[in-house]
Amino acid sequence: MCSAGLKDCGAIRRPSEALDLRVHQPNPLRTVVHNLEEDTRSRVVTMPDQAMGLQLKWGVAGVGMIAHDFLTALGTLPADQHKVVAVAGKDIERVHRLATLHKINTAYEGYESLARDDSIDIVFVSVLNLQHYEITKLMLENGKHVLCEKPMGMTYKQTKSLVDLAREQKLFLLEGMWSRFFPAYDALDQHISSGGLGDIYHISIQFGVEINDIERNLMKDLGGGAVLDLGVYMLQLVQFIYKEPPTDIVCTGHLSKAGVDESISCALKYKDGRTATLSAHTRANMPNKAEIVGTKGAIALDYFWCPTVLQISAANNTEWSLPKGKYKFHFHNSAGLSYEIQECWDCISKGLLESPKMSLDESVLLAKLTDTMRAQVGVLEAELN
Repeated sequence: MCSAGLKDCGAIRRPSEALDLRVHQPNPLRTVVHNLEEDTRSRVVTMPDQAMGLQLKWGVAGVGMIAHDFLTALGTLPADQHKVVAVAGKDIERVHRLATLHKINTAYEGYESLARDDSIDIVFVSVLNLQHYEITKLMLENGKHVLCEKPMGMTYKQTKSLVDLAREQKLFLLEGMWSRFFPAYDALDQHISSGGLGDIYHISIQFGVEINDIERNLMKDLGGGAVLDLGVYMLQLVQFIYKEPPTDIVCTGHLSKAGVDESISCALKYKDGRTATLSAHTRANMPNKAEIVGTKGAIALDYFWCPTVLQISAANNTEWSLPKGKYKFHFHNSAGLSYEIQECWDCISKGLLESPKMSLDESVLLAKLTDTMRAQVGVLEAELN
């Protein structure tokens, strides 16, 4: 998920009015291309059953706008199921401000103390893309369940390493592909499974928004780019529908002078005559919708990465209301983060080590595909190893 504000309502998240996070009366605070046809079928592993009265104790790593929206969304959920006990970041003043606003009693400078805090069950990792691997690994090594913003790793190698570590440690791990947990995705899946679209043969998705002026999209070292910021959302929807890896993928695009992928267009080939076309751009606004075409009709999905409306036909239109947060959200439909937060509770309370809606094997597959896309568009091979 992008961690910076975007200018357009078609952006991944749309900035709301600036929030006053100044501390007035602070609470007491403690200071390459891989084999695309490898078997990626989900294997949902369980851990010992949890008590029905489970209250997850959350820690938050990162103090950016996503962290604020996450905390605001979490505040809409039952307090007997979720409690935030600590927040951590590199800038202690920003950590204090965020903790004070959200009435969190513990603020850590740096992430090691957060990882060692025995009162924490699960950590939400919302740092820059390039830091996801390092911080997620730190939390897993210290016995914490983890919900990590997408992409979980910058490469297939990093992602697979985290998945292996979580399975070895018998800890819950979820890549925060928040799209998967919106009710509209459940309804879409049911409609497709019931044969409502017939045989689906093509998926077309465009996703473009002007984010090339954001620092991390200007500097390759910060881990931004069209593929990891935008492309992965398109890929996850295609995989959600086709439910198997492509047999071939061909991409082209442009890099900035700094070597960051500014745009990408891809054609994906699947078995049984199925195809998909994906286009992402960080310098131009696009319609930002997905079209799913079957033998019995088609569905156009607006805001496909965070949809609150599913229109099957002119006479069949369903809309879901998002919860209202205590504070304003920075980004478009961020209240929907509550769905993935609740998914963590649902899974852990049932003893699951991963989500059936976004399995770890699928995270590994998406990492393979994004490696392929970035390699074909010209991202240096050394970065993918």
